[in-house]
Amino acid sequence: MCDTEDIILLAFASLGHGLAPRLLDDPLIVDIAQRFAKTPAQVLLAWGIQRGSAVLTGSVNPARIRENFDVTALPQSAIDEIDERLITRIRFNSVVDGGVPGFAEVPTGR
Repeated sequence: MCDTEDIILLAFASLGHGLAPRLLDDPLIVDIAQRFAKTPAQVLLAWGIQRGSAVLTGSVNPARIRENFDVTALPQSAIDEIDERLITRIRFNSVVDGGVPGFAEVPTGR
């Protein structure tokens, strides 16, 4: 639906804020990172970008900041593999308590 409405999904805290279970430690992500000489963070950021999401991440660690800027495209086979095999389906950030999950109710009467 986002594609048909020209909406770009923003993946805030794309790497999960370091909360458990850490996507950075997922065996599939680690394996793909090793195969393509990337870090797990670079694999996850590339996956998000190649899926059409805008990814937002941050760090105060200079090495991690450089790592996050050094993201290159993965082969489509790796993207497909993540899409098909990644089983971690956890929301890492709580959202507003009211309305539809992930959305705040918009005041009416404008």
